[in-house]
Amino acid sequence: MLTFTLIFFLGLIPIGLYYFRQYKIANPKMQWPVLAPLLNLQYEGNPPRMSGQWNGRMVKIETHGAEQAEQEVVKISLFLAKPSRLRVEIGPREEVAQRAGLVVPDPVTTGDENFDRKFLARCNNKATGLEILDAIMRERILLQERVDILGEGNSIRWIVPHAKDPDTLETMLETLTVIATEMERFF
Repeated sequence: MLTFTLIFFLGLIPIGLYYFRQYKIANPKMQWPVLAPLLNLQYEGNPPRMSGQWNGRMVKIETHGAEQAEQEVVKISLFLAKPSRLRVEIGPREEVAQRAGLVVPDPVTTGDENFDRKFLARCNNKATGLEILDAIMRERILLQERVDILGEGNSIRWIVPHAKDPDTLETMLETLTVIATEMERFF
């Protein structure tokens, strides 16, 4: 009986460690202090957020209360030097169309079937929208788990369910940097 009890508790240890690791990875308060130095950003708690310079632009990564979901999401914001006249939006086709209403006034059709089927891109200057969404950018966006990008005014933001992988975050920040560079041409 003692052997059975000992085996039972020894079996619970890996399970407990697994769930603790999952909790730690999913919790920004525990994950981001480790992640921030990898991205050369500073971590601040309560609420958890990371901020600093990325390619010469101010960036902020913070938890953001989701309007229709029960859990928080992460908002990645990159700030421009001056407000831009250009407005760029890229996201799932259904969500972007729903936010815009029945008529989507400024869609950018790229000619890439995979991209156009999955995403709806809007830009108030279609030629610039096509420049932004070149083949490399479309491929970069298609590889992401979640895409919800909105650039207007003096910032561009990307809403994601979580931010726990430095490689994914670097790709997102690079994507936002490319879009911000185009937006900065339209002051």
